[in-house]
Amino acid sequence: MGKKENRPVACAASGTASTCDYDSTFVSAGQDMTENGLIRTVTEEYLAGIDVDIRPAPEDVERELLQATNNAIEAYNLGPRDPSAPVGASLNDAYPDQKKGDARLRLRKHLDPYQIALIVRELHHAVGIRLDDSNSDDNFDIGVYQFDGVNEGTYDTSRLGLERLIRSYDMAISARNVDETVAILRAICPVRQKTKDPELVVVNNGVYDYTSKFLMGFDPEFVFTEKSHVDFVEGAKNPVIHNDDDGTDWDVESWMEEFSDDPAMVNLLWQVVGATLRPNVTWNKTAWLYSDSGNNGKGTLCTLMRNLLGDGAWASLPLKAFSNPFMLEPLSRVSAIITDENDTGTFVDDAAALKSIITHDPFLMDRKFKDPRSVLFNGFMVQCVNELPKLRDKSESLYRRLLVIPFEKRFEGRERKYIKDDYLKRKDVLEYVLYKLLATTDYYELDVPQTCIDMLEEFKLENDPVRQFAEEVFAEATWDLLPYKFMYDCYRHWFQRNVPSGRPVGRNAFLKSLKGLAAECGWLVQDKVRSDGRMDRPEPLILEYDVREWMNSGYTGSDPGRKCMPDLAESYRGFVRVSTAGSDDGKETDSENKED
Repeated sequence: MGKKENRPVACAASGTASTCDYDSTFVSAGQDMTENGLIRTVTEEYLAGIDVDIRPAPEDVERELLQATNNAIEAYNLGPRDPSAPVGASLNDAYPDQKKGDARLRLRKHLDPYQIALIVRELHHAVGIRLDDSNSDDNFDIGVYQFDGVNEGTYDTSRLGLERLIRSYDMAISARNVDETVAILRAICPVRQKTKDPELVVVNNGVYDYTSKFLMGFDPEFVFTEKSHVDFVEGAKNPVIHNDDDGTDWDVESWMEEFSDDPAMVNLLWQVVGATLRPNVTWNKTAWLYSDSGNNGKGTLCTLMRNLLGDGAWASLPLKAFSNPFMLEPLSRVSAIITDENDTGTFVDDAAALKSIITHDPFLMDRKFKDPRSVLFNGFMVQCVNELPKLRDKSESLYRRLLVIPFEKRFEGRERKYIKDDYLKRKDVLEYVLYKLLATTDYYELDVPQTCIDMLEEFKLENDPVRQFAEEVFAEATWDLLPYKFMYDCYRHWFQRNVPSGRPVGRNAFLKSLKGLAAECGWLVQDKVRSDGRMDRPEPLILEYDVREWMNSGYTGSDPGRKCMPDLAESYRGFVRVSTAGSDDGKETDSENKED
């Protein structure tokens, strides 16, 4: 079936014809065509005649395609014209093979779901966008390319946006047919991976190549679902803003320098802001902005980051949300997590999703009343904390992902609310920050100052009583051999004194953790080590923590040295000081077996 050569000229406003007549000769030649085949052919040929760069309004497409469809149906119902019928013959004489009864196709009042699905695919460049790196058949969302508007250059994967688009081609469409249209789209759209190139940064007016420092135009071949809503302006200047009310001058460079007297810390804060703009770089860190009091600027810095990205590109998820997979649904659509409020006393029970999000690995996202799905989050996470949270996961694999940034300044006195409410929203300020972070930098890792390294070590001790115990007891011990049983007995008494409201871990969990920490403290894990020569002196830890289980039961006097010299076995399994370990000692082991 083909279009007539005398198809009316395209409308100036929409780029399509005002009527869509189809040559009945072509329809007649396809009398064995199914109804679905007829509808598909009409729709495909109509859409092929539209320039997607000057797409007509949805109501025009609906009207024209409906007319073209009904024209084709009428031609199909008439059948081929009898070539011997004279001019002026009656309809029945000219078309003797007209369809009758159930063979006749009914004229349409609405576009059907398949037609709307084809429109969305062809005119709006709809594709399936995978949620992770797998090739799973159904783990994707339908994304609709935005040719204009605030999200120009990105794909909208929201169900609401897709439903609105579908309804724009039939305002009376039923909810059932909306679902059917979406199902058809999932069947007919090509499925694509998101663009993962770490050098490409989507900004408000194009795609910036971080390596070549060059701004390119938008292109549907780039599959992005979010962008910065700030224009890249080559050579943007740092604006200085004067406040007539208090006589102050403000600029963003000077303001950033106020956060710390350490230039390395200021540089790190700039890098953190820049990391939120470059979601495809695997930073392998999450930034925790920490201060135990207010008026330190953490929240205002978060405002700058949010304004740089714009609405829809970031989500606010507190740390406790990562223990609840139902809370993570927004991460399929955003490129940054920026949270300026976390509850005091936060406890992260399950850090699996947290680690996956930091390292850009897939995690399982639960959905209410729907099947869970595997999701890969590409982006950077910033959390503000007034109290360092407690983590059940105390592994180095998690600790090395944490970048704890202390905010030590206090901005007392008159609060300058206009910085947050006005200055950090200004177009020229944001354009300068964007230009600085993209055009004048060249980094792919965060430069961590010693202050942050020290802060992380403090956090490790505070988060993990076993680690704190290990660092204290291994350093203070007099014996060169510390049996497993002695260490656990000592830990229980130490814990009662230092963490009176807490609950000590069990023996096996304690020993597993302690074995992982021993090497850091200068001790080896060994089996069957002779006590002779290693435990000959009194051990003051016995008295210090009142470890009665290891006091000399046969001595009733007051000499502390004799109290701390218990009767010992010939050998023990335990921890041996590295500086005293010899080749005749027991083998180093990672055994988890209980001590006899």
